[in-house]
Parts: sequence; C-alpha cells; structure tokens
Amino acid sequence: MADSDRLRDQGLQALEQGNADRAAQLLKKALSANPRDNEARQLLVEALLDLGDEKAALAQLEEGLKAGAPPAELWLQKGDIYFAAGDIETARSCYEEAAGDAEAAGDAWASIALTWFQQEEYSQAESCCRKALEADPESVLALNCLGDVCAARGEFAQARAAYEQSAAIEPEDPQSHYNLAELCYQEGDLKQAETLCRRVLGLDPENSFAWLTLGNIYLDQEQPREAVHAYKKFLRYDRGEQGEQARQEVKAVIEGL
Repeated sequence: MADSDRLRDQGLQALEQGNADRAAQLLKKALSANPRDNEARQLLVEALLDLGDEKAALAQLEEGLKAGAPPAELWLQKGDIYFAAGDIETARSCYEEAAGDAEAAGDAWASIALTWFQQEEYSQAESCCRKALEADPESVLALNCLGDVCAARGEFAQARAAYEQSAAIEPEDPQSHYNLAELCYQEGDLKQAETLCRRVLGLDPENSFAWLTLGNIYLDQEQPREAVHAYKKFLRYDRGEQGEQARQEVKAVIEGL
C-alpha cells in the first residue's frame, strides 16, 4: 500500500472515530504525497467542516479543482458548504457545474431542486427532482425533496408516496421516516407520527428534529412532562445557526409548562 493510501485510510478511521483534528493532519499528509487523491481531499474537507473551518474547506476544494481532480464531487461539496451558509444562488451554481457529469447527475439535480425548494419555487424544484430521478431512479435525496414539494402544495397523498418509496429504498435512512412522521403530524395522526419519530430516534438518537416533533406531539396530547423531556433533548442536540429561532420558541414553551 502506498503511503498516501495508508495515510488516507488512517485519516478516514480517525474521522469515523470523531477525531477530526487528527483526521485533518493525516489527510493533509496523504494529499502531500498524492495531490490528485480525490477521496483524501473530500475526507479532508469533511474533517475541516467538522472543525468549523469552512474557509479552509473551500480552499481545499479550489485546490483540488485546480489540480485536475475529478470535479463533480468537489463541486457538490462546494455547493453544500454554500447551501449550509444560506448562499443559495452560489450553491446552485456549484451544483449546476456537477450536473454535467453522468455519474453525479442524480445528486446534482436533486441538490439543485433543494435550492429551488428553499426559495419556495416549487415548480422549478419539482422539475429538477424529475431530472434527478431520470438520472437515478433510486435517488433518496430527490424522492424526499419531491415529497417536500408535494407536502408544501398540500398534495399529501403524493408526498406520502414519495417518502414511502424513499424509505423502501434506504430503510436505514432516518430522513425518509422523519418526513413521514412530520406528514402524519400535519394530518393529525399523532399515534403514527409518534411511532415514526421513535423509529427515527432508533436510527439516530441525536436527531433534533425528531425530538422537536415528538415534543409537539406530546404537547398536543396534553402530556407536559413527556413534552418537556423531548424538548430538552431537542435543545441538547440542535446546534445549527438556522435553528436559533426554533430553540428560543422551545425555551419559551418549556418555561410556560
């Protein structure tokens, strides 16, 4: 095994163990040994993002593109960084760069769909979801986004069909089950919504959105103690900047209870 391969594997192991700092050190060494190692660069970007260094992550992606590494996955990662930062237009431009690659087209078009959905341009979002599914009929990302579009339009039967298809393709993916839980909650089926939230938490115990929905379910069922427990779990696990308003609202509800 070449030194770069060994260092990359060690970096991956460190990343999986939650040691992002150690992973970054090893992956930088792997790239020094082989600057065209696309997998090492993608892993390094993940490590840098875990460390909260978006600027360094973007710099690595730019360096990879200049080095002639296969570009599609790098463009997707770059788009994800901008999307998370709320720069939707730049994110879309990055995803569009990746869409020309046949192997990445499914993920790219699904990601473009998400940018349109974020801007409440549902027709555009649906069109891109359809393109994603043409490229990859089993794109879980596209099916979940399509379900979101249908739910936003009040087309709950179509939304359920998309989410259920996604869950059947990847039963271990918590997102599809969460989407179904939220749909059941919106339709007033609290028992099924609770069951699905529990399924999500069985797959991902730190899923803050599932804890939030579970808290809402208990509140609607006049179970304040259980609601407070779920809300506190939400506050414990939700750390994103975009969730600040929801956290403040939940804190106010807890104080009221």
